[in-house]
Formats: sequence, C-alpha cells, structure tokens
Amino acid sequence: MTTGSEGVADEAQESKASSADGVVQTVPVPGITRLTGRLRQVWNIGCVAFVVQGAGLLVWSWHLWSRFDLTSDFGTFSQAWQQIGTGHLNPRETTFAYYYPHYGYPFWQSHFEIIMWPLGLLHVLWSSTFVLLIVQDVVLAGIGLSGLRFGLELLERQWPISIRRRTLVGVWLLFVLLASPWVYWTASFDFHLQPIAVLLLVMCARDLWNGRRRAWWWAAGVLACGDVAASYLIGLGIAAVLSGRATRRHGLYLIGIGVFWVVFVVAIGSGKGSSLAGSYGYLANVTNGTGVGATFTVVWGIAHHPTGVFDVLRTRRDEIVKFIASSGTIGLLSALGVGMSLVVLVLNALNQAPVFIGAAAAFQNLAAVVFLIIGGVTFFTWLVRRGRWGPAAVWFVSGLAAVQVVVVATQWIPKIPNEFLQVNTVTAKQLSEAQSKIPEAAEVIASQGIIGRFGGRQSLYPYLNSFADGQTIPVTSPTVAFVFVPNQGIEAATPAQTHAAIERVKNELGAQEVISTPNVSAFIWHPPPGTRSVRFNP
Repeated sequence: MTTGSEGVADEAQESKASSADGVVQTVPVPGITRLTGRLRQVWNIGCVAFVVQGAGLLVWSWHLWSRFDLTSDFGTFSQAWQQIGTGHLNPRETTFAYYYPHYGYPFWQSHFEIIMWPLGLLHVLWSSTFVLLIVQDVVLAGIGLSGLRFGLELLERQWPISIRRRTLVGVWLLFVLLASPWVYWTASFDFHLQPIAVLLLVMCARDLWNGRRRAWWWAAGVLACGDVAASYLIGLGIAAVLSGRATRRHGLYLIGIGVFWVVFVVAIGSGKGSSLAGSYGYLANVTNGTGVGATFTVVWGIAHHPTGVFDVLRTRRDEIVKFIASSGTIGLLSALGVGMSLVVLVLNALNQAPVFIGAAAAFQNLAAVVFLIIGGVTFFTWLVRRGRWGPAAVWFVSGLAAVQVVVVATQWIPKIPNEFLQVNTVTAKQLSEAQSKIPEAAEVIASQGIIGRFGGRQSLYPYLNSFADGQTIPVTSPTVAFVFVPNQGIEAATPAQTHAAIERVKNELGAQEVISTPNVSAFIWHPPPGTRSVRFNP
C-alpha cells in the first residue's frame, strides 16, 4: 500500500549527481534493484506489454516468411546457421561478393560473430530457419523489457524522495520504448545479430550501474556478437566515463576491451564484412587495404583531416535526426545517450554507404535509440531537482518529447509494409512450389529479394546484376537451380535485366524450366563438365 509520497525508495536513493557541463550523470548503487510503489505497477504493465509486442512481432515475421520477403542478409545468416546445426562447424558464406568476382569466405571471417555457433544448437529443436526470426523477435521484446527495468531502477534511486509524480516518467519510458518505430523496422528486415548485442549491452549497463560483477559476463556476450557489437562496448564505456567517478574506471575498461576486440578481429583475418578501408577510407584518401595496418592508416588519416567528417555529417543530418527524434531527443543530454550516439549514429552516418544511417538499417542504429530513451530518464531526474519549477518542467518536457515520438512513429511505422512486404500471395505460392522442386544438394542462384528462404544451402548466390560489367557467379555443383522474380521483392536488378537473365538461362544455357509464370521463373540446369561460372550481361 502506497502513501501520498508515491512509493518512497530506499535511503540509498539519495545517490544522484549531475556534472557541471550539463551532461546528466548516473551513479551506481550496489544492490538497489527493487522497485516500489507505482513504479512496480509500471513494471508489471510493461511485462504484459512487451509480451504482447513480442507476439505481434512473431505474427508479422511469419507473414514475411510465408511471403518469401527475406533478402540476402537472411540468406547469409540462415546459411551459416543451417551448416552449423547440421555439423559443418566451419560454415562458408557464399552470398557476399568479397573482391568480386570472388564470392564467399568462412563465416567467422565476416564479423567474427561466434555467437552463431551456440545459436546453431537450436537446429536440434527445429530445422526451419524461421527459428532465427523467432529468436530475433523474442530478443527485440527483451530489449524493451530490460530497457524498462534499467530505466525504472535509475528512476527509483535518483528521483528525489520529497517530490511526487515519478510514475509519470516511468509511464513515459514505457510508452517511448513501445512506440519508437525502429524496433518494428528491425523486425521487418531479415535477421541480424545486432539486436542480440543490444540486449546483452543493456543487461551489461544495468548490472554495471548496479555495481554487479555480472556485467562483465554480459560484456563477453556482446563481444561474441562480433566487431560491430564490440564498438557498442566503446560507446557504453564513454557513457560510463561521463557518468562520474563511480563508473569511470569500469568505463575505461570497456573502452579498452572494445578497441582491443576490434583490432583483434582484424588481426586474425576477420572483419571482412566491415571493411574499414572500404567504409571509411574515403575520409582519409585510402581506397583499399586490409588488416591492422590499413585500419590504423584510416584512423590516422581521419584524425589529420577532420573537416571531411563534419562535411559528411552535415549532409546526413536529417538521417541522424530521425533516430534521435524517435527517442524524444532529451536523452541526448545524458551520458548514456551521448556515449552511444557518438559511437553508433556518428559512425554509421560517416559510412561511405548512406544506407547505414537509413531507415532500412534501423538494426544498425537500434543501440543508440535504446540508450537515448533510457538516458531520458536520467535527464528527468536531473531536471526535477532544478528548484521549484523542476517538477513542472518535467511535465512540460515529457509531454513535448512524447508528442515528438508520436510524430516520428506515425511517420515511419506506416511505411513498413510498403518497404518490406513486396511479394504477393500468388507469387509466394509459386516460389514455394519452385522450392519444392529444387534438389537439396543443388546450388541456388536466386533474385536477392527472395533469396532468404533458400538460405539453408551450402551454395547460395544472389542474382543482383549491379556490377558495371554485369555479374559473374561461380558454379560449384553439378546441379544449379535458378529462381528469378523480375517484378517483386526488394531487388537490385531491374525487371529488364531479370527478364534478360531468364532468356539467357532458358535459351542459351538450355536449362529445364520447372516454373514459368509472369512472376516466377525457375530452372534446373546441369552445367557441362568443366563449367566454373555463369555470366549475366549488364
């Protein structure tokens, strides 16, 4: 039963601080994780809300799955998962044209995402690659739930015991975590390991701010998600340093661990999926190169010519803003928000490929959004202590932030079906029929917009035709299946290019056509002995 003071917290709640430069600090208090009063009610409501969210995401994922709306990214991960699950412990990724026309490399050389090996154990329970989407949806709901718990615990111990209305901030936190559109965009675009890294990162931050050593186990889990995830630890380390003396030393450890892991991944010959020189070399006039030497050359070049960085950020400002605005923006004034925004949003915005800061790459930017939202709580606890007007300011600012989140959500959530639901039910049925006619050991070359459902194969290549000289694809099997969808799916090739490819396979290669409709053309081809590749003209 609560009193008019609305669930007074423990005496340790008195631990709170703010820095002189305006960045809101969060101070850990060991063992203070109990929620009291109406915050406990917010937590209970949040548990139900995120279970419902997870169920909704599963329904949506099944819809995308049944429509074959899964692209080459899903093909990459499902290919590795299928191989690991069937005992091929050194799976090869063939969907990425690394040093085109050479395709593929061992999966571990992509981002050193070793967490895929324990995920492969799920194959014992169910061999369908839909398992990966189930994992992702559960993780996305878990991010919201763990973020809510972390934020409520910060609120529990930082809100002044003499001031009421802290429930308002708890409800605000729950609302923004549910309404921010990028969880739904992430669930709509294939499968990626970044959400798993974000969940582990939130758990790491929560335990770190609660003074628990268990935080380092979560940090190890983040590292298992690869080199990109390791950069998240750097962001969390920056946040911990900015938060004050109590977390500064651990923050420096996190920064060091994150930097070490990124360098280590490159040094052992992995990190090919990141391609630092290819992604950021343009800022330092470095056009190629791999390994640790190239990495430091790029970093050194950027440090000596920082004006190019600001020019790029200026041109991509609106892309950055949409992610910040979806959190209510106020978290940008917190240590948690600053640290993750610098490492995640800024680095993605500087990538040579603009897609990394685009809406479709929401999974790449989700870590920043989540920590900006949680950081908003620490901003409110700072604001409420600003004299008599503090509580009123919390009401006003939280209202404005909530309206901003609603505006961004209503702008971006309705775009999801048009962006990702590209294959109609008739085409999906024809693709399912084509899939049933392809031998299990056959190599598959498929339009990249629908290739994800064919991911459980050791030889899998996307038809893109996005190279200047057309596309040359290796032939590695005595049986090759072609699956073309010219007019639907998220495709790189134009309909005209795909129709030309269909004519080449049918008339020049003499492949057997097993499905022939206006939407789907599927062929089985037995290449002549000695055939090493097949070429499609631009």
